[in-house]
Amino acid sequence: MEEHSPMRNTAEYDFDQARVRQVIAALGLNADEYLTRQLRAGLAGGYVEALVEACLSKLAHHLDFASIGHDDFGVAFRQGWIDYLQCFGLSFDTPAYFAERMAFSAACARAGISLGLLHLQHSLIVQSVIELLAASGKSAQDLQLLAVYVLKLGALDAYLATEGHREARIDTLQQALSESHEEVSRLHHKASTDQLTGLTNFSSLMEKLEQQIRKAEERKQPLCVLMADLDFFKKVNDTYGHMAGDMVLRHTAERIQAAVRDFDIVGRFGGEEFTIILKNTDIGLAEVIAERIRNEIAAAPMHIKGTNINITISLGGAMMKQGETREALLDRADAALYEAKQTGRNRVVFAAT
Repeated sequence: MEEHSPMRNTAEYDFDQARVRQVIAALGLNADEYLTRQLRAGLAGGYVEALVEACLSKLAHHLDFASIGHDDFGVAFRQGWIDYLQCFGLSFDTPAYFAERMAFSAACARAGISLGLLHLQHSLIVQSVIELLAASGKSAQDLQLLAVYVLKLGALDAYLATEGHREARIDTLQQALSESHEEVSRLHHKASTDQLTGLTNFSSLMEKLEQQIRKAEERKQPLCVLMADLDFFKKVNDTYGHMAGDMVLRHTAERIQAAVRDFDIVGRFGGEEFTIILKNTDIGLAEVIAERIRNEIAAAPMHIKGTNINITISLGGAMMKQGETREALLDRADAALYEAKQTGRNRVVFAAT
């Protein structure tokens, strides 16, 4: 087969010579030039392809084998065994050989071929090679030595088949786990996101505020919260319709996000009301950010379906006091927002510290 065949994708298998020597030593397998020459002579003369065909024909009714059929992988599977026998007994003590055999097994695993079927095919190959050598007229002594040699080679390849199959299964499981994590993350994001504006929704916003209060207390850092409410939003709905109102809310969310820092948390509190959590921020900086939000909303009309809609926003803010609860902090920011509404709208008011 050509080098780009999926059956020869060896790049992912990295072996050092020390590991190869360990495995070879455990099997008591040593390269023997005389036995290798005898083995290669026995497999010469066009016997390889016939031997592989004979072995595969014995697997014809095996359920796993039947699923291969005669598709591209089935052809590659057959060729893989031919390649294996054509190199049988050669360079088996090299990292490249280990990677080659593991890659073949891994490709089989990814194609849905069981490890049991691979081991069965290995056994048939070894058995057929020994039978072929027995019929070649070799001496009893040579045949005994060759049989042991072939059995050890077969044991090595069965081991590599197991390792390759296992690696492929691990990769498959890791990929499935990664996909599962991504799906959980996607569902969590969906569950915590306001579907209209794309901001953090109310329930997730409350959880995050609780977390930020705890962190601010532990780290002894300032924390500010802004409550923001669009001015005369009911008039927008009444004049332009609820679809236009929804688009105004989306544009508002975008403008608020553009006015705050990347690590600030912006959420939809409900209706046309928004909450901004300003981490590690004192009241002076919070006032600057609040004014930036107000200006971002009021600076230019929103273009909604060919209509320019002027909109403003009022904001109330509060800096967390030591030991203050989430509810108390929100109440103070909301009271400041109420004052901003009552004193003219389109303005920023902060609660007393």
